[in-house]
Amino acid sequence: MGCRSVVVAALVGAALVLGSASATGAPGSSPASGGDGTRRVALGDSWAAGTAAGEVEAASGTCRRSPRAYPAVVARAAGETSWTSRACASATGGGNGQFTSLGPATEVVTATVGADATGLGALASACSAQGTAARCDDAMTRFDRALTTLPRALDASLADIRRRAPRAAGTVTGYPLLAEGRACPSGPADATRAARLDDAVTRLDTALADRATAAGMRFVDVRSAFAGHGVCAPDPWLAPLTGPDALLAGGATATGHALGVLPALAAPAPTTPAPTRPATPPSDGRRDAPPAPLFPG
Repeated sequence: MGCRSVVVAALVGAALVLGSASATGAPGSSPASGGDGTRRVALGDSWAAGTAAGEVEAASGTCRRSPRAYPAVVARAAGETSWTSRACASATGGGNGQFTSLGPATEVVTATVGADATGLGALASACSAQGTAARCDDAMTRFDRALTTLPRALDASLADIRRRAPRAAGTVTGYPLLAEGRACPSGPADATRAARLDDAVTRLDTALADRATAAGMRFVDVRSAFAGHGVCAPDPWLAPLTGPDALLAGGATATGHALGVLPALAAPAPTTPAPTRPATPPSDGRRDAPPAPLFPG
């Protein structure tokens, strides 16, 4: 895994150049989904799909994948001929349909998941300048409820990935702070709502880091890479919270994928020993239902 990490870091470094060009210049020349290859597989929600990055390919249908998303940029830089993105916007409910590309030959798996499942975009929209205090409160209640069930769903999904692709080096990426404590016309309505949004992202990232590490996978924290480029910054790398599509609220732009996610992926992996405890969400004594899958196709 160490050698693979070095190779991936080198490829990501090269991808920064191509990613920057794609973010500011001509449309990407690489398909958003790759092909039917199984060596490198990208999974996840609208973030991994690059739904807010622009140039969404019609062929990806409701999954809304973009060639500007970080999986496509990395694959393009590496000259990959055997890679696939199964990332899909609104990756909640249904079965783990994205896992059909995983197999014994899979060597690299990347995943960004959790924001769509917890309704982070809807929360960001509700707490924005176009929302109301009541809408923000309601959306936060829904987010909190979803976050309590996320650890069990993550444990089940990451174990399924391990079972299907036992040789693969797995990486789970987190999400950046959306507001960085600031309010603006395209962002949170006020400093209080900005703080609530940042706290929600921090709690989501904490859950993702905990369960990814417990599964023996690398967790990549992108918050420092995005520092100073929140939705209210002079040079934001995130989509406005006030657009008509709540799914896009706070999503990474093409620049965010190229200059935020990719450098975070290229950073050296931490050497902290992995915890092995299972997720144990509170129980009311009733028989627990199976966790909801996070990666439908």
